[in-house]
Amino acid sequence: MANSVQWALVILTVFSGSTAAVAQIDEFRNVDGKTIECLHSGLMSDLNDCDVRSDWYAYVFVGSISAITPAAKDEKKLQITPEEILHGEPPTPLAVLTSQGACLPSLTVGDRWLFFLRKQDGKPIVLDYYGNDSRPVAQAHEQIETLRRLKSIGDFGILRGNVMRGPSFGDRKPVPSANVVASRLSDRAQFFAKTDANGDYEFQPVPLGKYEFTVDSIGRFYVGDAALEVSRGTCRDVTLWKEPEPPHTRLSGHVKRSDGSPESEIPVLIMREDGSWYTTEKSDASGYFHEDSLPSGKYVVGINLPDAPAWKFYGSCGGAGCKNQIPDESFLYYPGMHNRADALLITIGKDEKRDDIDFTVPTH
Repeated sequence: MANSVQWALVILTVFSGSTAAVAQIDEFRNVDGKTIECLHSGLMSDLNDCDVRSDWYAYVFVGSISAITPAAKDEKKLQITPEEILHGEPPTPLAVLTSQGACLPSLTVGDRWLFFLRKQDGKPIVLDYYGNDSRPVAQAHEQIETLRRLKSIGDFGILRGNVMRGPSFGDRKPVPSANVVASRLSDRAQFFAKTDANGDYEFQPVPLGKYEFTVDSIGRFYVGDAALEVSRGTCRDVTLWKEPEPPHTRLSGHVKRSDGSPESEIPVLIMREDGSWYTTEKSDASGYFHEDSLPSGKYVVGINLPDAPAWKFYGSCGGAGCKNQIPDESFLYYPGMHNRADALLITIGKDEKRDDIDFTVPTH
């Protein structure tokens, strides 16, 4: 069956409960001259189960389709012969009804799949396009190998994953040659693994229990709000990532009148030398202003004079267009200059603190 996507996909992500998420894909296809709607939901565990999800289904097995017959509403009835049972005790042969069958890949007698099937009393067993993990064997070699290991692993589980480092979740890079330690909370027994060139690690099968993780040069990890639990015959794939500690760099000072009294509510501008970033704030009741966690670099600092027109910009800005938002008039730049070009460039290094950026508002 040749299926073609005719319209754009609409993806909606909805979080439900504390352990699963639903990514719903609404897709329109043209199949044999008919436009059909294919709804698919990939259920994802918050604790990644290595994409095997054997404890989500009654039956998990490699099997072949031995017969296909038409069913109501353009669905199909499949007769499936289990060949390698990986979880549960499915009967042989097994009768299965498709749901949204036109959205499934083309099914022919003799096809071999890794089947994930649920069983409910009094209801037919369904191969459902909407929320089913079944797939052709050609697309499931890694999952099958993992399931084979879990079937014979006994009172142990598989614990694997990767170690990442980066300034944000979307800008992470793998950490190779990192030593990963899994510590079981019940007896503090420790298990060791090392990441490969791609930042991936895998422990030898670990005994049951709850674990926390430590990675050299990165620190201690807890998965979610508690330690990760490994139960019998489960596989857990855990990404260990820690955002770098923010810099403790600070620029601060006071705005005062000529008599030394504090000047409050004075707008303050802290701006990178090239104008690519700035932030604004106001002096407090004691005339104090500060900006913490600045990246190292060169900055200019300025204030808006009390009798000058009010600023039309506030907050922070990052990017090439930021400089154009800042007018030069009505500013007094540190250490008392009216032109930005004459301002003192304040160079500050990582974790350095400059608390002497003081202004005296001139009298007229």
